[in-house]
Amino acid sequence: MTLPQIEILSLLAVALVLFGWGRWRHDVVALAVLFVAVGLGLVKAEEAFAGFGHPAVITVAAAVVISRAISMTGILDRVATRLTARTTNPVLILILLCLPAGIASGFMNNIAALALVMPVAIAVCQNAGHSPSMVLMPLSYITVLGGVLTLIGTPPNIIISGIRADRLGEGFKLFDFAPLGLAILITGTLFVAFIGWRFIPQRISAGRTGSGRVQEYLLEATVDEESPLIGKLLGDVSVILEDSDAGLLGLKRGSVTVPGAAQWTQVRAGDVLLIEAAPDTVGPLLGPLSLSLVKPGRDVPVENKANDLHIAEAVVRPYGAIIGLTPAELRLRQRFTVNLLGVAREGTNTFSGLKDWRFNAGDVMLLQGEEDCVEDAISELGLLPLEQRDLTLQRPSTALPTLAIALAGLGALILELAPAAVCLGAAATLLLVTRRLSLREAYQSIDASVLVMLAALMPVGDAFDSTGTTGLLAKFLADLSGDLSAIWLLAAILLLTMWISDMVNNSATALLMAPLAIDLAKQIEANPDAFLMAVVVGASCAFLSPIGHQNNLLVMGPGGYRFTDYWRLGLPLQIVVFITAMVVLPMLWPL
Repeated sequence: MTLPQIEILSLLAVALVLFGWGRWRHDVVALAVLFVAVGLGLVKAEEAFAGFGHPAVITVAAAVVISRAISMTGILDRVATRLTARTTNPVLILILLCLPAGIASGFMNNIAALALVMPVAIAVCQNAGHSPSMVLMPLSYITVLGGVLTLIGTPPNIIISGIRADRLGEGFKLFDFAPLGLAILITGTLFVAFIGWRFIPQRISAGRTGSGRVQEYLLEATVDEESPLIGKLLGDVSVILEDSDAGLLGLKRGSVTVPGAAQWTQVRAGDVLLIEAAPDTVGPLLGPLSLSLVKPGRDVPVENKANDLHIAEAVVRPYGAIIGLTPAELRLRQRFTVNLLGVAREGTNTFSGLKDWRFNAGDVMLLQGEEDCVEDAISELGLLPLEQRDLTLQRPSTALPTLAIALAGLGALILELAPAAVCLGAAATLLLVTRRLSLREAYQSIDASVLVMLAALMPVGDAFDSTGTTGLLAKFLADLSGDLSAIWLLAAILLLTMWISDMVNNSATALLMAPLAIDLAKQIEANPDAFLMAVVVGASCAFLSPIGHQNNLLVMGPGGYRFTDYWRLGLPLQIVVFITAMVVLPMLWPL
């Protein structure tokens, strides 16, 4: 083994540990690995940023923009809503939600497909009297599996096709993945619908995540004549209440209700304050402030639609800008005039002590205020709403032109009129020129961290190959297998890819495993396409933890899941996918 091979293997091992650790974001780890590789001379300095112009990176970005435009039409959630409108049987609910979402994720971003159907799934469960825990994890897994259907279904497919083009002279076509993808999608959906959902702990009731329990934390209190709050602005009152670990949600004056975030309203004697406070803090709070409870024990409405007060739940997205920040740092009241009523994390609802709460991906925020303000806050903070909304975010009138442009791009790709980056890039540009999508919406849809990670790791992947390390590992595996047939090595590649994708971003997994799969196939004189397809499947099987895929994190809060819940469904589903792939793969891609 040469020194460059030892260096690249050591660098790879460190990268896998850092990716799995999760202390730093995957794009930061990828950049660090790139610069170390340059420092060691494994990557030439002038080639360090060549990955940023790689066709695979452009294709991924263009596919995400097209996906966003399709999602804005609201077609998928309308289809899911109609299919499940009168269904209460859990098996039918899962099939009717998962299959459309899985098929859609073959043509749009996995996260976008999940984000569109998740509010529908929660509403269906609420109406049918089922816990959303029953549906959300299966929905996350099936939308990930659906990405196997087409070339553009998920970034790993694009990456693997690009590696095939570089190594074998030609990439995969748009629907080369479809037969295998359909087999896996159908068997996976049937498994979770008939059997798998029964393995999931259902910690969330049939109601919504936090809005049901927040009722017991709300109270109405009248401002007495001698109250020190008289004459103070609501903004100052909010600060005073926060010091007592309580929150001001609104003020009633006669028939008028003023949101608590309207900071410039003065408090008068006789005003009724709507306060959020834990039961054990009510007594110490009321006395010093000369407040009197209104009809103690009476339920207080969580929202008052007649006066434009609104409550909504929204999820913190993976790698969202607010991760690690507190409500005080976000300045929710000052910026958006909304209140944070509570936060749900891993099945636990918290309604007090929120001023020092630091947000994590998957947290469910319970927001209250005027409806427009709440929706502005959800949009500006990059949150995922958990309720179905009739907003301009969904534009049914643009559906036909948007679909026509998307189909034109896919048609050009199918007919091989140009490379994928050109076909999809042209379609994405046409969507912007025709204003089917704004520039802001297009840039918001692109996860820059994924693109940076891909671009940074591509030169490192080339070094992995150019140093002969890929061939060395392939020869080692071939020698280790002895007289075992190719089918056993195919199974080993599939299992190894599954295992790595549970710890490492699936795109990084594809960059690592695809060259190894090709070289191993060459070593044993087998069909490299079968081995590449095993990598395709394995890279879309990150089911054992919430960190395996961003979809898993998105459903963690709304579903009330804990870290250890994911393997309960994920491991059996991986076994089902593994068996299906091992049966179907040799039939479609003979070894």
